[in-house]
Amino acid sequence: MLVALKRGAGPMQRQVEDQLRAAIRSGRLVAGERLPSSRVLATDLAVSRGVVSDAYAQLAAEGWLVVAPRSGPRVANLKRDSPSLENFGSAGGRVGASPGSANIKRDSPSLGNGAPVRYDLRPGRPDLSRFPRADWVRSVSAAVRGAGDAELDYPPIAGARRVREVLAAYRGRVRGTLATAEDVLIVLGAAQALVTIAVALDGARIAVENPGHIHIRELLRTQGLEPVPVRVDGEGIVVDELPGDVRAVLVTPAHQFPTGVVMSAARRAELLAWAERHDAVIVEDDYDSEYRYDRAPVGALQGLRPDLVLHIGSVSKTLAPALRLGWLIAPPAWHARLLHARESLDHGLPALEQHAFADFIERGAYDRHIRRSLRTYRRRRDALLEALAITLPDATVSGVAAGLHIVVHVPDAGEEALVAACRERGVVLDGAVQHGARATGATLLISFAAVPDAAADHVAQLIATARARSASSPRA
Repeated sequence: MLVALKRGAGPMQRQVEDQLRAAIRSGRLVAGERLPSSRVLATDLAVSRGVVSDAYAQLAAEGWLVVAPRSGPRVANLKRDSPSLENFGSAGGRVGASPGSANIKRDSPSLGNGAPVRYDLRPGRPDLSRFPRADWVRSVSAAVRGAGDAELDYPPIAGARRVREVLAAYRGRVRGTLATAEDVLIVLGAAQALVTIAVALDGARIAVENPGHIHIRELLRTQGLEPVPVRVDGEGIVVDELPGDVRAVLVTPAHQFPTGVVMSAARRAELLAWAERHDAVIVEDDYDSEYRYDRAPVGALQGLRPDLVLHIGSVSKTLAPALRLGWLIAPPAWHARLLHARESLDHGLPALEQHAFADFIERGAYDRHIRRSLRTYRRRRDALLEALAITLPDATVSGVAAGLHIVVHVPDAGEEALVAACRERGVVLDGAVQHGARATGATLLISFAAVPDAAADHVAQLIATARARSASSPRA
């Protein structure tokens, strides 16, 4: 759940209360939304369980939350249960506390020389062996059993209303978005969301991050848009270099691809102000924001200005690309044109899978899966970083605080030769140059998601051996 505590900024319990109260008041947390248990949220925030328990108890006493035995707290229906809550502010009205959160399709790797692929380290995929099969089967079964005749007909082009309601609430809780079911469009992953937006933009110029995902850039171009690369620095896309005639800006602010940079608060404000001045829209690709390890949570841009941002997400990085489930959250002014664009693509997505996903979220299975995955990925990241520090001691690593890949810069190496030498040893990975980065040494994008702890040393040794081979190769 999106709660960011600041040491020295007042009592931790009060900070938790104030942020949850503000989220409910703004509509980011909607009635009926289930919150994490006090134990889980306390672990996430690195505070004692009593801090969260007492905050929950206070909010329940004020009527913001409903707490039942053996059940996680839920957001109260304020209109029905608490008609006088407007009297409670973030600093007043307290009562006595009782004791007591774009995947683009690519082919499977082929080495072309008959050698087996030992490790596919290209960024963009989770560890598919971790897919929660039993939990997903349970949700599919519940969707089939609960489906009436209407659910077996052609689904609404925007998606089944139940999953749109659940997603609006879920994204508000974990990413700080502000949306209702009417603002959500269900799509076939992030790629179809981008195609839908491209159709709606109808041949316009769109600014894209440079470096940035080359396959997304190609996708936009095939849909008739003109991608305009704009430089990225240590704070995100450089707003001062945005052309005045672009109608949209595509960014990855929570975890820039491929650099791993997090867009700063100042740069976010600057970008939003620019979009308002130029009557442009911001396309926010929130592609792997669920995974953060060593940093405080960063809310979505959409939550700051819902009228200026198209927010994209999918389950391709959290569950599996095979599910082809994604969402597009859009301002009301864009609803009609996006629906029209979607109608030109298909007759709606499979409804039973949408209902299964709604069940998966509602009963907490999605939260549990992401939490388990976070623990695993953090451990795998740490193991790979430790191994690379030994085998490539002169390399520098960045982008490690979040996401599923790290950026490894190897000095005095040719990137093309090093990537080729890695492939010869069965290690498939991307170089940063192919995504628009400048060629200064070799910069490797290495996914750690599918590298078991015990294999980290082997992977690092193979890359180090490849570096030595590429250095002596004529291609280097």
